Amino acid sequence: GLEDEVQFQLLSGRPSGNPTVLQHSVGQVVQSRKHASKQISASASLEQLLQLFTSMGQHRVLVTDLDIGSAFPETTNETTPTVPQQPQPQSQDQEKEATKGTRRRGRSIDSGCSSSTVEYYEGGHVVVCGLTQYDVVRFIQHHNHELWHSLDVSAMDIAMERMPRGAAKQLPQIAHLSIRDSALSAMKRLRDTQVSALPVVDADGKLITEVAGTGIRRLRSYNIGMLGKPVLAFMFNLDLAVTHPYVVHEGFTLSQIMSGLLRMNCRRAWLVDRKARPISVISLTNVLNHFL
Repeated sequence: GLEDEVQFQLLSGRPSGNPTVLQHSVGQVVQSRKHASKQISASASLEQLLQLFTSMGQHRVLVTDLDIGSAFPETTNETTPTVPQQPQPQSQDQEKEATKGTRRRGRSIDSGCSSSTVEYYEGGHVVVCGLTQYDVVRFIQHHNHELWHSLDVSAMDIAMERMPRGAAKQLPQIAHLSIRDSALSAMKRLRDTQVSALPVVDADGKLITEVAGTGIRRLRSYNIGMLGKPVLAFMFNLDLAVTHPYVVHEGFTLSQIMSGLLRMNCRRAWLVDRKARPISVISLTNVLNHFL
């Protein structure tokens, strides 16, 4: 297993040659997905989209029946006269492809599909658009004048919304990592807590940075022994960004939190106390769940 391989490399300094989880096929990863990709109609309500993002655990939803007509107009050079050309002979395969209509890739649509791949057919102009949680938060922020006092709720109230009904009105201690914890410990804690990121704190408990599960993607069979190093050394050696995360305090409003998430292009905000110690995390999912 992976842990046996790590221990072997820590002791010997070389790979054992035994198969580990990194040798599994991509097909096995696809089959193990907890949720298949979800699709939604362009005519569905924003509330239905939020439910997919929050209750179904989706980070990206496909809109498959969005007809934007001539949103991608053909560009022509009006100053250059067009010269008629003789039609070129086509093969049977070319003629068959022409009868089906060509599939073309267009540029991203502003706001709704920013940073998403957009494809459409010339015949029906059908667009396949991937919407992310970030896209929806930005849309809501652009329409903040319609939400009135909904955006005035405090960061502490947003964090408390995740608490079960009837539970004590006190935030549970947040899982974290110390600068002495190994990268392997970080990976185990990410798995056990089922969160996407963990805060890293110093000896005084102050927030230094965060470790996200996406950083493990750079792990390869030849450097798997790096998991035995302290988490910060692991991040430096794999050229992972060690940056100060987005921090908010109890008095921050939801509007301020959303603005910060969009401005810093991040997925989460860490709620800290007066001593800069993390006490909770507010993710894009938490923000969207507030509006349901």
